[in-house]
Amino acid sequence: MFGSAPSGAFSFTLFRLLAFSTIGKLFGGVQCASVEDWRSRSIYQILTDRFNPGLNSASGTFIEGGPKPGCTQGNGTYCGGTWRGILEKLDYIQGMNFDALWISPIVENLPQHTDDGEAYAGYWPQNLYGINTNFGEAEDLRALIDELHARGMYFMMDVVPNHMAWNGPRSEIDYSIFNPFNDEKYFHPYCPMDYSGDNLTALENCWLGSKYTPLADLNTEDPTVQEMFGEWISEMVGNWSVDGLRIDAGANVQPDFFPDFVKSAGVFAIAEVYLDNDTVASAWEATIGSILNYPLLWKLADAFGTKNDIGGLVDMMASEKKTMKDTTALGTFSENHDVPRFANHTQDLGRAANVNAFVLTHDGIPVIYYGQEQHFTGGTNPYTDREPIWSTKNGFDVFSPLYQQISTLNTLRRHVIATDDQYTTTQNDVIYHDDNVMAMKKGSDGSAVISVLSNYGSDEASSHDIKIDNTGYSSTSLTDVLSCTKYDVGDSGSVQVTITNGWPIVMFGTQQLKKSSLCGNSGDKFGTKVPTTTTATVYTTTMGGTATEIAVTATVPVVSTTETATDAASAANDYSSDALRFGVPSSESPWGAVAGAAIVFCLASGSFFGILGVGV
Repeated sequence: MFGSAPSGAFSFTLFRLLAFSTIGKLFGGVQCASVEDWRSRSIYQILTDRFNPGLNSASGTFIEGGPKPGCTQGNGTYCGGTWRGILEKLDYIQGMNFDALWISPIVENLPQHTDDGEAYAGYWPQNLYGINTNFGEAEDLRALIDELHARGMYFMMDVVPNHMAWNGPRSEIDYSIFNPFNDEKYFHPYCPMDYSGDNLTALENCWLGSKYTPLADLNTEDPTVQEMFGEWISEMVGNWSVDGLRIDAGANVQPDFFPDFVKSAGVFAIAEVYLDNDTVASAWEATIGSILNYPLLWKLADAFGTKNDIGGLVDMMASEKKTMKDTTALGTFSENHDVPRFANHTQDLGRAANVNAFVLTHDGIPVIYYGQEQHFTGGTNPYTDREPIWSTKNGFDVFSPLYQQISTLNTLRRHVIATDDQYTTTQNDVIYHDDNVMAMKKGSDGSAVISVLSNYGSDEASSHDIKIDNTGYSSTSLTDVLSCTKYDVGDSGSVQVTITNGWPIVMFGTQQLKKSSLCGNSGDKFGTKVPTTTTATVYTTTMGGTATEIAVTATVPVVSTTETATDAASAANDYSSDALRFGVPSSESPWGAVAGAAIVFCLASGSFFGILGVGV
């Protein structure tokens, strides 16, 4: 293949990638992180370019905070976020108790500045076998993935099997620059996209993009294209120790493309199916195994965006139990980079807290979009929902109310999963609803999470008493983990709660909260094999219109940089459900270093891992 042995950093990286590919093929067909593994996870989604600049790996100097010259939220240019920057903020992410990270596509994208902006989001691929060096070098990405695995977290890779991108008129496309699809024969003939979603043929075969940046639609019905994609995704999963895939523009690829593609990947996959009709969307769920729950998203925004009737959301929940193969495997979300943030509909903090509570207590795998915890307000015309988080007023504020709420609910979720092995596969039931309030029960009788959500909003000062029946509990007490208020349950299983300032109520059995680290209960935050450090912080916040001073003791984990890959695997397997409630980043945290000197495939998946003894 080469006339002579390559030298220097390039040869080191090349050797590593070739070695990964070889080992990936040796273990071909091995199933790594599956849907069963992912159900218990909670995903934090990052737009890599907009999260944190971090260190320049070439010079070792810090890229100063603030966007690149000319970068604004909506003008479509690179702002400077990097993989190294994400690694440096894992304390912040894990402080919310997320145990899976979804980042932007990593492959090489269209390099030019176009009339539509730049490929900062990562969805304009040109070379599937290269990486996007705007986000850093290969060693930066490897360091991030290794550190995620050392912390017991999963890595979700975003992939784009629908198209390749070109700068300029479609009549001038030079197909030879695309890798590996370097010939026009691999693509559908041009036809304009029908964005209504009603014409499935157009949806699957026509071109996305614009006249300035056409996205040439790959002919994924072609067996050769399918085979090329299968080889590529198998290598990528092995090369980068991928635990799961997010598939972009899934609705623009015919459903029967995906079974072989997902089989070649050997890991869990979840697809973007940007449709509001759950019956139509279910065709992709059936062949992929999971989709992001767009049909529910629109109803969620309607139900809580104003004081509308919650009934539409309740009806969609009931419908999906019939149309979807498995609601407990869907991705539940309320924000992402393609839709307006919830706070773009209403900036009421109470309603935002209710939406977060729904996402984190409903069926499926919860997905929180970066900045959601800071109550970002961006929209999509232009894309102001892609804020450079480091340049915003709140930035990485670990004491923001929604950051703390998400941390608490993720902690509860892990604890419940550890105490009820049926929790993730038990479907959520609506046990009460009216125009403004809904109550849900998820889990087994006697150990279920009871959520009481409303669209009253925090602008309504009055309180509301609600009686909830059929909780599955009897003659005991429940504790709202968001306020630590206790509620008595009668013999009949009913409980009366009080909604105050429009804030959600999320209850679990008081006795079952033992060892959860919540509401005064003890508990190991990250498991016995992960050492921790504790700091205390006093801050002032506004609660119920009154300035209140609160002292918070924060415990954060510390991972040894000399820990071996097998030690990391053990730590990941022992990763406690009793997780961190509040996380405070420390300038002395050693987490910026890479843990270990071995590569682990599908670390902590519980079914397979391989070790390659090369430097990382």
